[in-house]
Amino acid sequence: MTEQLRRAPLKSTPRPRDRKQRIVEVAGHLFYRHGFHNVSTSQIAAEVGITAGALYRHFKGKQDLLSHALTDGFDQATRFVLEGSPEDLGEVITGIATTAGERRYMGVLWNREARFLDDEARTAMRARFFTFIDEFSRQLRSARPDLSAGQADLLTWAALAVLTSPSYHSTELEPDDIIDMLERMALAVCTTSLTGSDDGAEPPPVPTVVGLRPHGRREAILAAATPLIHQFGYQAVSMEDVGESVGISGAAVYKYFAKKSDLLSAVIARASEPLQLGASRALGRARDSAEGITNLLDAYIEFALVHHDLVGILVAEVTNLPEEHRRQVRRSQHDYVAEWIRLVRETRPDIDERRARFLVHAVLTVVNDVTRTDHLRRRPSVEQDLQIMCRRILDVTL
Repeated sequence: MTEQLRRAPLKSTPRPRDRKQRIVEVAGHLFYRHGFHNVSTSQIAAEVGITAGALYRHFKGKQDLLSHALTDGFDQATRFVLEGSPEDLGEVITGIATTAGERRYMGVLWNREARFLDDEARTAMRARFFTFIDEFSRQLRSARPDLSAGQADLLTWAALAVLTSPSYHSTELEPDDIIDMLERMALAVCTTSLTGSDDGAEPPPVPTVVGLRPHGRREAILAAATPLIHQFGYQAVSMEDVGESVGISGAAVYKYFAKKSDLLSAVIARASEPLQLGASRALGRARDSAEGITNLLDAYIEFALVHHDLVGILVAEVTNLPEEHRRQVRRSQHDYVAEWIRLVRETRPDIDERRARFLVHAVLTVVNDVTRTDHLRRRPSVEQDLQIMCRRILDVTL
């Protein structure tokens, strides 16, 4: 297995530089930085250095551009899988890592912006995505016959989370160094030995009864708004939708939240504050840095498994906050990650801050993506699986 999954030499992948490709790249980066709804076709055209009319000669509009930005990455990654073989899985991962390293926006576009595609485009995009998942999982299981179908599926999702993790931070490294790190971390995940039992049976269905709702009206509104925003996105959810879920009118919701952005701010505060408190408790129980990392990891996994909808909102909706609150949340997130980085560097003095940041964000993205994916979250051994995979990432040789 070690020979099959050995690292492959880095290869440069030339990319076409024609105008259409340039427009797709610029659109992808602008959607990534500002959000689909906050970018106009005229902005994209101006960034490329053409008129809006010239842009429309290549694309029908923003939806078409978003679809191409996603398709471009998915199709190239899938080609690496389809053209590879189990004996060359290391080379396949190198190719996918190159694609991900060159398109850092892919993770955010898929998790935050793809929901704004129309039904037909979204269905086509999901088909592309699951083709990649299925083919990579098949390759992985061929290379590792010890894996069950469920284990290979989990490792595939986790490896993809690692590869898209640079989408969630702006730490700079040389392009080849980014690709090298992504390859090493993804290989660490793919070679993980999972100890949880998996007989291939379908996981139990998600229970439809989740407990009693808060009686207080404000808390009931927040409890109703959280899954709605997570599932449909802040832009698509109205105050009327929230009110209907609680059994009141949209106008009644405004008695508690003057603006929809105030409601989002309150929901995100419900995620940020307990996360920080959990980190403080985890660190307070630690006797040294190594134990501190273990405690932080366990606390974050526990939080994400229970509050996966809040995690999804933290990942996808912070850009919709008013500027002042957005800065506060970003600062809180930065401080949280800084605690991880400090502990990683204390236990691994061989790596610098930038590489520690890549490791930490890879771990957090794996937890975020696995816990927000229903069939993975329902695995009986998911908590243990996450602990093992994340430790492999944190201990990877660089």
